Amino acid sequence: MPIDLPEGVYSGFSIYGSDVFIDSVTSLGEHWSSPKLKPSSKKLENYTFLLQLEGECSFKINGKEETLANGHFMLISKNCVMERLEQHYPYNHCLWIGFALEKSLKDLPHLIKKWENFSYTIERYKPKYKSLLRTIINEHVSKSIFSKEIAEHAFISFIFSLQEIVHKEEQKELDTLLPISQNPTVLQAVDLFDREFGKCWDLKLLAEHLAVSESKLTKAFRSSLGESPMASLWKIRLIKGYELLVSSSMNISEVAQIVGFQSSQSFATAFKRVFKATPSEVKKKPERTEKIKIESLLK
Repeated sequence: MPIDLPEGVYSGFSIYGSDVFIDSVTSLGEHWSSPKLKPSSKKLENYTFLLQLEGECSFKINGKEETLANGHFMLISKNCVMERLEQHYPYNHCLWIGFALEKSLKDLPHLIKKWENFSYTIERYKPKYKSLLRTIINEHVSKSIFSKEIAEHAFISFIFSLQEIVHKEEQKELDTLLPISQNPTVLQAVDLFDREFGKCWDLKLLAEHLAVSESKLTKAFRSSLGESPMASLWKIRLIKGYELLVSSSMNISEVAQIVGFQSSQSFATAFKRVFKATPSEVKKKPERTEKIKIESLLK
């Protein structure tokens, strides 16, 4: 097993080259380090997943300073510039793995496309991330008769678990279509729209439901979101329509009706204006529409 312990790493190991028996994994390991670990910088050739078990480390990712704290992970895309900064925490313990995504998902090109706009994220890790990564690393260390098969199956589960992260980032883009408000009346209205987006709402009916005047309701929306209540409803309907197109077997007319549009044509016109693709394109070729830039809706 290759041992690569730079100054400041007083225990641990790195596994790479022919000692890695998963085809799409380029390196993996475990390090315990001290403040003597020297700063370094490199452009990543593969995706990297770091899981911080103890202590914390500071990095710059594409020039933005970030801290990886105890109990968190960092997933970084290839081609990102990762700079390890001077370490101040007295004790650090981390696991990591580097992998070639294209090889990992070579038979699932539609999933690879979901990663195209992904850069990096830092989040609190779920127990399964630690468990799966620990299994992959331990099997490389123990090298029992079935270690290769066990590690490969754990890695497949690990990669599909990471898909949840990419999906969540994608959902954030959808969520940015509707700004956040702290106004209680606006929050109630938006929650109502989210639950009953297909209902034939108008300003009068909404105001009556919320027990406020039409003028007060309109003023609250314009003050909080910069738009009318009906404009916000229109956005929510389009977001729901997009989600139904990519996740259900319903046809375009059914989706249009369910989300509250009077016709499939009016739905298609509004949809293309926002998502820069027709509902048919999204429905027929969802893997080709992952690159669509979900922009702020035009008023």
